[in-house]
Amino acid sequence: MTGPSFSDVHDVDIDAADAHLPVFMHLDHSPAARFVFHRHTVERGPFRVEETWCTDSVHVEVLDESTYAVGLPLRGALHVDHRGDELDLAPGRAAVFDPRCETAMATSDRFDVVLVRIRSAALEDALEALLGRPVRRPLRLRTTISLDTDAGRALTEAIRRAVHARPDCTSSLSHPISAEPLQDRLLAGLLLATDHPDRDALDEPVPTWGPRAVGRCVDLVETHPERPLTLAGLAAFAGMSVRVLEGCWVRHRDHPPAHDIERVRLDRAHRDLESHRPGETTVDEVAASWGFVPESFVEAYGARFGRGPAETLRGPAFA
Repeated sequence: MTGPSFSDVHDVDIDAADAHLPVFMHLDHSPAARFVFHRHTVERGPFRVEETWCTDSVHVEVLDESTYAVGLPLRGALHVDHRGDELDLAPGRAAVFDPRCETAMATSDRFDVVLVRIRSAALEDALEALLGRPVRRPLRLRTTISLDTDAGRALTEAIRRAVHARPDCTSSLSHPISAEPLQDRLLAGLLLATDHPDRDALDEPVPTWGPRAVGRCVDLVETHPERPLTLAGLAAFAGMSVRVLEGCWVRHRDHPPAHDIERVRLDRAHRDLESHRPGETTVDEVAASWGFVPESFVEAYGARFGRGPAETLRGPAFA
């Protein structure tokens, strides 16, 4: 899979901003005294995340036959007309748009909105991986999502991780080892946060057998921790659905797969820090190369090894 692509548009002139807008987005042309428009776009694999903020309101027309879309207001109001439903959204709620359905959005002044586009085949494949069976396509999603639930907060965090990624070597989207699991979390997060015909099936009990299959997956994690190791990939390797694999893992190892993946990768990061001198690498670079967000790496490393990663990098005299 190719790496991420990034683009940024920042204008303080309304005519220049209008010229940069895609054909489906239009400024209302009632600029504030100090006009500012900014649009940051991140695209990788099957998803595209766009954050737009502006002092002036905009209208957006969304019609895409191959993607689902999620509109997430971070500041200001968002009015949506989708499938004949008119919705007024504020931070804390998001709108979901199905493929092949014409959608219009209008923002308030001084808004900040994130729009996530996900290829329909990728979302439907993710649902089939979770359930271990075919699903009806296209998937019909409920038009709104509450973000004040555990599932809503998990989805919001995945979206924030994606939209805040920047084009440098410590970005969570710059390495497949972290980018592909983040992609999986975004897809699963949407499927768990919104209602659809198969939503109840995601909460049904699953059989938990297969200690040998879990053992093979643990061997894979310990042998090849440099691989992306998504839950969907591990489940396919084990010949199970994602939900069954997670249930079996917890039953036979008393913790989820992420625990073992983090444990092994922390050990590899520790080894890398020990084998380099200051100036040859940085803590952030090592963290990102093993799929960690640099901010949380220090805490996880300290809990496992009893000291900070910077002490290890400086050498035994500082350990």
